[in-house]
Amino acid sequence: MKMSKVIKPLIIPAAALLGYAVIKGKKSSSVVSGIAQAVSNSATNPEKTFAGLKESELNEIALNTSRGLKAEIVGNALEYCFKSARGKKTATARIELDSAGKPEFAFLPYSGSANSPYFFIKNLRDAMNKDN
Repeated sequence: MKMSKVIKPLIIPAAALLGYAVIKGKKSSSVVSGIAQAVSNSATNPEKTFAGLKESELNEIALNTSRGLKAEIVGNALEYCFKSARGKKTATARIELDSAGKPEFAFLPYSGSANSPYFFIKNLRDAMNKDN
């Protein structure tokens, strides 16, 4: 991936934050160094991918899934966090890719009775097929 694709989208928000800090009179070096640190971290740490989808895309899929909270890449697996049907508990399903490159559950809480992870996998497969 070209560095320009990573850095260009960060220039405008960094400039906006710097401008806001200057306007508000917070010209301290900590604000500037914080912005510089955020830009350097994003440039050196590219976004993780799972099955060809970026972590931000996976989070968007999770948020658009019924009761979905977030999706996070941990090692070579994807962890999908969701609320229970009553909304009182939070559970995490672990998803890995099989030998054919299709997502499958490595760990599914509630003995497979929760529907949200199945809807997430369906949406994940649709997004993977959309890219192909």
